[in-house]
Amino acid sequence: MLRVSFYQLSLTRVDPDRIGLSPDAFERQLPELLSLAVSPAELQELAGSAEGAPTRCVLSKLAMVLLRFRYDLSERELVERCRRDLGFRYALGLEDGEDPPSERTYRRFQDRLLEVKGEEYLFALSLRAAHAAGVLDDTALQAVDSTDTGCRGAVIDTFNLVAAAIRQVIQWTARCLGRRPAELARDWGLSRYMARSIKGAADIDWSDEEQRNELLTREVGDADALVERVRDIANKVRLPGKVEEAVELLQTVARQDVEELEDGTFRIARGTASRRIISVSDPEARHGRKSASKTINGFKTHVMGTIESQFVTGIAITDAATHDAEPTGTLLDQTEAHDLRPDELVGDSAYGAGANIRDSAERGVELHTKVPRPSARGAFPKQDFDIDVDALRVTCPAGITTEEYTMVGENEPGGPVAQFRFSKADCQACAMRDECCSATAKGGRRVIRLNQYERELHANRTFAQTERGKQVLRSRSSVERLISHLVRMGMRHARFFTMARVQVQAFMVAAAYNLQRLFTLRAAASG
Repeated sequence: MLRVSFYQLSLTRVDPDRIGLSPDAFERQLPELLSLAVSPAELQELAGSAEGAPTRCVLSKLAMVLLRFRYDLSERELVERCRRDLGFRYALGLEDGEDPPSERTYRRFQDRLLEVKGEEYLFALSLRAAHAAGVLDDTALQAVDSTDTGCRGAVIDTFNLVAAAIRQVIQWTARCLGRRPAELARDWGLSRYMARSIKGAADIDWSDEEQRNELLTREVGDADALVERVRDIANKVRLPGKVEEAVELLQTVARQDVEELEDGTFRIARGTASRRIISVSDPEARHGRKSASKTINGFKTHVMGTIESQFVTGIAITDAATHDAEPTGTLLDQTEAHDLRPDELVGDSAYGAGANIRDSAERGVELHTKVPRPSARGAFPKQDFDIDVDALRVTCPAGITTEEYTMVGENEPGGPVAQFRFSKADCQACAMRDECCSATAKGGRRVIRLNQYERELHANRTFAQTERGKQVLRSRSSVERLISHLVRMGMRHARFFTMARVQVQAFMVAAAYNLQRLFTLRAAASG
């Protein structure tokens, strides 16, 4: 006889043990935490009424937001799970026969949550809860790293990218003129760009470079002509900002990947343009690199977190072309806002730029990074020299010291720096002259040019060689484990268009992760 008691279990008395929720399950712990961490005043504000709404109703919607980003669900998938998943229903406190909020209701609540409380509200709530539980007490030393996040928009090749940008200008202009895009395109002789793929519609031999260049040249010419046509219309009719944005985007993508030949035709340029736009539907996404061998299309997620407790204390989204070190200040500002600013921060060599070390120090944070040994390229690297910035002298690996220098680089952004020169006689008498550099091997002298951040770089290298420095640098790998959890919760791919919305996703995922981490630590401590 089949057992049916599970399916007949009343939803008003769901037993979390009976449905298999582990002690640290997100669905099991979430209702209690929200009821304790969110005040009635906050609930009234979120309900949008002076009278307030039933407490459980708002808590249910908050729980839905966190469940969505904990399990990387779409709005439709979320509502479906809330209808049929007993764990989700337990988390929402739904009674027997009660339906969860609809997709529309959920979306309106999430929008109101962001409007009233701001995008960091749940992230701050997670940190506050972790601190109150006494499991977030290791903030003195934190780690930082980044990972790639693919954009939501379609990433397409140059031919289709230019065509899509032309199509977008036609669509926005037609809307402003009260016309159908297909009709406007036909009148302007641009109907071929209304197809889903210009490459699919083009009847050419794609192995023939001359035919490819001919198609590309026609696209660039059509893009230029369309820009001029819309400019003429704008002189007669006031067009909204969306049209201007579409025109500027078209101008950029029509030139970013091409080079003009002597006969006036165009071909695909070799290499990749800096900060290349990769998607018309998500124009803030960029082509970039995580390393010399790994390319990224879309965005970067930058994460700061604790070493032992493994909580996210800061998270920021940039386009993929942004250097890893650039958002360090933003992440530190986030930790400062939550009273979690570290005394020391550790990162990989990408964070070791002198400007970043100095900026962190000005914020009261000592930044430690791995110091890669540069490729010697037939010469002793600069870091093998003993540089005394205060005394203004440099000693080479052979023990020869020089105090002879001149100030160079007066017109460079950081201002002039000292450039030291060793005596030609000393260099030529040195037994290491052939190994030192090509200049000394050819009868010349060695020259060492300082960096405007030489003091910071020297301190960083010195610390890395100490026993504690080696221990701190080894602890950096902890942030990689933390990021791997965020990736499993959906941060590898953007669920939204635009960088601002992806930043919202990052805060929500970080909030859900922090709460899950809190539940795991609390369950471990209790038994």
